[in-house]
Amino acid sequence: MLRQNEAGVLSGSEFFFNTLDPHLSSLFYYTSLCGHYYCDDQYIIDRQYYDSLLLILVEKGSMKFSYHEKEFSAGEGDIVLIDCADPQRYTADPYAEFYWLHFAGANSLELCSHLTRVHGSPLFRMPNTKKAAAQIRALLRQFATEQIISDAEQSRLIYSTLCYLMPGNRDLGSVTENTPTQQAVQYIHSHLDGDLSLKRLAAEVHLSPSHLIRLFRAELHYSPHEYVIRRRMDRAKYLLKTTDLPIKAIAAEVGYGTETSFTGAFTEKIGISPRKFRDMPLG
Repeated sequence: MLRQNEAGVLSGSEFFFNTLDPHLSSLFYYTSLCGHYYCDDQYIIDRQYYDSLLLILVEKGSMKFSYHEKEFSAGEGDIVLIDCADPQRYTADPYAEFYWLHFAGANSLELCSHLTRVHGSPLFRMPNTKKAAAQIRALLRQFATEQIISDAEQSRLIYSTLCYLMPGNRDLGSVTENTPTQQAVQYIHSHLDGDLSLKRLAAEVHLSPSHLIRLFRAELHYSPHEYVIRRRMDRAKYLLKTTDLPIKAIAAEVGYGTETSFTGAFTEKIGISPRKFRDMPLG
């Protein structure tokens, strides 16, 4: 185990290096450097550039951050995700225990940019961070206890951490079927052959169209229209593979007025025509 001697880093703090085969860096997510710190208010990182992404999980206490010309605080259970290619400053305020990892690889930059953009902030707050926090702790625990950790397992833990931060990724126990979004989803599934316009869906759940769009994006990460298209395509694929219905009949089953409009939409979304998809083997 390694001991750190930076200003403000207290006894018991640890950090760990990890070197990945360069040939695997485009295939996996990986951490190059990670740690578990106990810090007082003398701990200050003021950095213009570092070639990695950074995840910080605040375990106890609090921290202050300055990033993208905004200042914010993170408390117990909060997670911060930043791109260190941009200037950043963070401190213990006045005391913090936290886990941190610098990571890169695969499409990590694109995923993190998307994640912070749709979330609207690099700060992810409790209680929505519980599952992500568990993944971070599991990864650091393997380094701290000197367990054998494969590149694939390391990549899985980092990737699942990010997925758990995705808006709408909630515990099943917190999802109730009485929310307007759930009601709209149930209506969509039962009426794929009917009118699923935004106006119609909003009327079914007694909301304004703009409010329904906000709820859908918050819970499912799609607009109502995008969700309808996805479900219609899924149903069409199922019918193409399990029935001998003509393409025209399948088009009607999934809400398209003509075979031509259905074929055009299917080809655009799936990449091949309905007829080619029907002939394509599965498995």
